[in-house]
Amino acid sequence: MTDSVRSAQEVLTELRVQYPNTPFLALGQTVFWDEPVKASIRLLLDSYELGGEMVIGVHDTDYFAKAKLRHAGVSRFLLMPHNDGSTKDLWSAAGEISTLFGSETFPTRDEYAKSGVAFERASKISGEEFSAFLDKMTEAWGWRGVVYTGSRDLVVNSLSVQEVGDSVLEMLAWGFDNAIAQIAPDCCQREAQKIGDRILGWCKECRDEDPSASLSDLFQCVLPQIYQMLLGRKPAQTTVTCTTELLRLAPETASLPRFRLVDVFLNPETRDTAVNAYNQAVSGSEIYTLDKFGAGALPFDIIVPGHGRGTLRIHPKVLFIETRQPIPIGLKKPITSIQDLAEVLHAKFKEPVTLVGKAVSLVSMLSQEFLFLFHEEGSMYVWRTKKMNDILRAAGVDLNFHPIVRIRYQTWDALAEAQSTLRLPEHLASTFGRATITVPEFAASWRSVVEEQKAFCERSASLQKPLELLSYLQEREALAGWDERKAAYHEAKASLLRLVERRNAIQAEVRETYDTLKALRAEHLAVQQRKGNHFRSVADWSPAELAKREAFEREENALIQEKSRLRLQSLHLRNERLHAERGAEAQQARDAMHHIENEAEWARLRLVRSALLTVEGLPHTAHRPSAWWFPMVDRTGRWFQRVAETAELYLQPLQS
Repeated sequence: MTDSVRSAQEVLTELRVQYPNTPFLALGQTVFWDEPVKASIRLLLDSYELGGEMVIGVHDTDYFAKAKLRHAGVSRFLLMPHNDGSTKDLWSAAGEISTLFGSETFPTRDEYAKSGVAFERASKISGEEFSAFLDKMTEAWGWRGVVYTGSRDLVVNSLSVQEVGDSVLEMLAWGFDNAIAQIAPDCCQREAQKIGDRILGWCKECRDEDPSASLSDLFQCVLPQIYQMLLGRKPAQTTVTCTTELLRLAPETASLPRFRLVDVFLNPETRDTAVNAYNQAVSGSEIYTLDKFGAGALPFDIIVPGHGRGTLRIHPKVLFIETRQPIPIGLKKPITSIQDLAEVLHAKFKEPVTLVGKAVSLVSMLSQEFLFLFHEEGSMYVWRTKKMNDILRAAGVDLNFHPIVRIRYQTWDALAEAQSTLRLPEHLASTFGRATITVPEFAASWRSVVEEQKAFCERSASLQKPLELLSYLQEREALAGWDERKAAYHEAKASLLRLVERRNAIQAEVRETYDTLKALRAEHLAVQQRKGNHFRSVADWSPAELAKREAFEREENALIQEKSRLRLQSLHLRNERLHAERGAEAQQARDAMHHIENEAEWARLRLVRSALLTVEGLPHTAHRPSAWWFPMVDRTGRWFQRVAETAELYLQPLQS
């Protein structure tokens, strides 16, 4: 069970007593996003005089984000938004940024529907293709990710800054420029510009100093400087590293606690149990079970310089590293331990390689040796890691993992300590009801605004009829012309009702005509029967019988003429009814109503979009703010100081 949320001082004091020699590990990809905010833990450890080592690192063993694009001539690295349309499945790693108030969360089409929005109807007002409209209306506000469009599989630690550096600088400029635009010019916009320029300068210096540097090298160069910017001093008792270095596997590192879990998967006595535990833990998720990687697969990848990253598969006589060009290694004897594996790999490559756990196993590896720091919403699959460890423990394999330390920030509440004026982005200007706001006012009102927007989404879902929606818009946006639209809607509807009444009256005449025709057909049939009977009964056609015969014919002809007249009358009536139903006047009224309904849905969609961006974005960014927001918005440093002081911590055990 997750530990209860407690004050940071209480949790950190307990951890320092219980694990006095265990370093804290802050490891992540988001160097220009929320990762450096973990400097708050360094600040608190120092403030409470608790000491403690911190290892801050760049998680650089994942693949760089990749997208397939059909457009010829596009750059191989593009800055892309995230939405519920063309980039719905976009996954960004190591190249993403959130500008001030920006969030990776995006409003989905399903969320619009739950709030009552008729999405396709609203799209008709835009004049855009539906796919373009979907992308635009579901786009995450204030977030961008750098995505690779080539065919290679790029691991972050081997990606050259010369190759991707310009795109990283473009990403930073985009984030900084949008943030600076939200800071009032007469407040501290110039100081904010200096912060952006400083970070860009660090990146350019790091790139220029070492033209052969990797993206990981750039991040490791910049990360401690952002820590220093937040803390106002060089961080003490802090070392900088990356996953590639942390998980370097060589004969001399194989005995480190971080590789104990690997040993469980290699030991013949526990291997089947471990494989089963992993497969059960990932079952039902998008994560592959090990059989999908081939026979002998283990939940670890090997990164070989010059070859890339590939799943580790081990058989008694051969080892495979499933890089794009698989690497087979013949074995003189079966591998039964991590030491065996390290020696085989060293003999093959003559240099250390990196062994990194797949998603569920990586956390367990590093938690053997470190107190792993995670933000409130980071790495939400950890419960599967716990499930795997519980299965292992139940089978008698107990590795005694350190707990994860979760950090919950009160970012927007803490903004009360700063002194700035902000120009709100469009969606927040809509939900806050103002274009500019002082940061103490924002801190005091943001939670109530979120609740108001939740209530609005519920209210919107209840507005099912067009006139209900028009009345709401008339009340909410009194100066937006909804009075005139509502009056025009009533007029068009009244016109249609008059036409319906006319159509109903005509229809009554049509039914009356059909009834008369039915009676005439019956009468005509009766005349024909009498005429036939008379014909068959007469043997001598006297003048009198001939007169009867002629009378029958005159009666029959009169009925035929009357039926013909009524059929023609019925045709005219049906044409008149059709004109009432579908004529120019009716079509004009329907078009007017549909246009107003579409305008209302478009207005509702825009309000709901602002509401969803507020409801989802502000709580998310409260937990995962971009580190550079703090010095950019508040040059005094009090905002970040208050975020650290009010942070709540809780422990997340990796075993029950």
